[in-house]
Amino acid sequence: MMGISFWIASAFLVVTRLAAATELPVKLEVKVALTSRSANIHVSQAHESLYPFTVTYGACHSHDEEYEPHHTISKVHHNSIDRLVWLLPDDITTTGCLSAWSSQNALIGHSEPLEVNKHSKQWVKKRHLDMGTRLSKRASIPMNNASGIDAEGPWFDGVEVLKQQEVSAVDVSQAKAKSKAPIIEEIAWESVYMLITNRRVHTAYLEGGPSDYQYQEMGPMRFPESIQYEGSNETIPINDMKLTFDLAAVMNQLNAGDSNYTVNFIPWIQKSPNGLYYFNGIKKPNGLAPTVTEIKDNTNLTALTPEDPIATNITGQITKDTCSAELMAAVGKNVFTAYKSFIETGPGGLGGDDWSEFAYLHNHLGYILNATDQTVNSGYGGAGDFNPTLKDAITAMPYDTVCKVALQFSTRFWEHYALPIIGGCSTVTDIPGIGSICYPSYNLNATGPGVMLASYTSGDFGIRFASLSDLEHVQYVLNAMVEIHGEVAREQYTGKYNRRCWALDPLESASWANPSIGMHKLYIPRYFETENNMIFIGEHTSYTHAWISSALESAVRGSVQLLLELGLVDEAKAITEKFMARWISI
Repeated sequence: MMGISFWIASAFLVVTRLAAATELPVKLEVKVALTSRSANIHVSQAHESLYPFTVTYGACHSHDEEYEPHHTISKVHHNSIDRLVWLLPDDITTTGCLSAWSSQNALIGHSEPLEVNKHSKQWVKKRHLDMGTRLSKRASIPMNNASGIDAEGPWFDGVEVLKQQEVSAVDVSQAKAKSKAPIIEEIAWESVYMLITNRRVHTAYLEGGPSDYQYQEMGPMRFPESIQYEGSNETIPINDMKLTFDLAAVMNQLNAGDSNYTVNFIPWIQKSPNGLYYFNGIKKPNGLAPTVTEIKDNTNLTALTPEDPIATNITGQITKDTCSAELMAAVGKNVFTAYKSFIETGPGGLGGDDWSEFAYLHNHLGYILNATDQTVNSGYGGAGDFNPTLKDAITAMPYDTVCKVALQFSTRFWEHYALPIIGGCSTVTDIPGIGSICYPSYNLNATGPGVMLASYTSGDFGIRFASLSDLEHVQYVLNAMVEIHGEVAREQYTGKYNRRCWALDPLESASWANPSIGMHKLYIPRYFETENNMIFIGEHTSYTHAWISSALESAVRGSVQLLLELGLVDEAKAITEKFMARWISI
């Protein structure tokens, strides 16, 4: 009986405390589960006579009890402060309440009982960081090792277990007013929209609209989902590319299923066994170049070149060190941890961004090569008042550039060969400046006209061919298609084309970043720093290059960087959880 009475008394005491908390003038609330070492405390506005007051964490007590808090969180000086950055210490008790205390030590605010989950993945994750640097007492949280954020690896991992030694109050309305973009959960996609709609995604319609299928992608054109190894047929998913599919899902949701704006995906055909192999002018009796399958089966269809055993060994070594199944599996699973590991240990235990290919082969492996290596020659002029390394990144980052030429033909004649070519980019040639030739993966075996990507060339040719006029370039490519496919290409060419040389693109003059040796290691940590109220995003600031997903990752990172700069921890975590954690294990 005594035990029952005690239980009733305890329950009455808890109810009394909660009722008293709701009557207090200052309301304190945590809106996210306490599964990591940081959170925002939301503070209601109170009468100005109550300021300043102190916020603490400890046992849940009522007005008249002696109170000894576990730790003090922050002091609130005026009613414009409506959020606090709370950094939970390692020894925090797993249950407790937030309390607000007046300058006379009177209880003026209370939260509901809170539970700290110290068994969560984010809480128990081990961080090997140098925590010696004391951070600024302002709300800004830098994206560096002192905060537990690794700028040379899985940065989003650190946001989940965000640490800091100093805390401060945040005026959320003022913080949000600092940004011209809305500080909401979708802020990352606002950045993405600006990145990829400024002429970067370029679909050229040579005739009609989408339903006519007479188009070619003159910018990004494929979104890899997985790698399949020949022989073993092992398939490895490419997780970071899922950012692109997430973007499409968000856009489809925002457009409420409007069919005019719906983003759908179709399978991409990368290889065709009947792609043509046109080198050294060799053709079959029917006038066509041999297929890639035929040259494997019949060496008489290709010019034999003496095998250089040294070159064969070099190729094998480079493949082993940079394209092994183990490394590709690590990249596919988590490109950020794979990047960090490669930067630190690289091929043969050497730093991956410390050696050029020439230096690695010649100086480390001892191969004698008739080649020269380029050195990084950078300047500092014209980049504004930035840290010298960031100036270097602005002025010295090299970029690659691409030219694409799409031609329309009155039929899809390549699909009507005795050995039909069904999609893919398998046709290759040694004709200068042509590069890859890709046949459409959509509307297969359809009647009517079809559009071929007749030239996709990059590097030096991507710059040189930009100097030609449209008509000169198109005629050159058409002549090459006739040389490879026969007169049927000339006869069925409709005269409709699209040419896109990105070196000529306004405000861009490039296709993607192509950093030299050492630039990743030097520049990427700087992109995580906010200087002169500027945050740098874009494919060139990412760990990977030449993919839409690279731009998307940078947009998410930049949005989180802005939110942490403003002290908005909850929003930063929400974006990280939504756009990074759902596709990668953190």
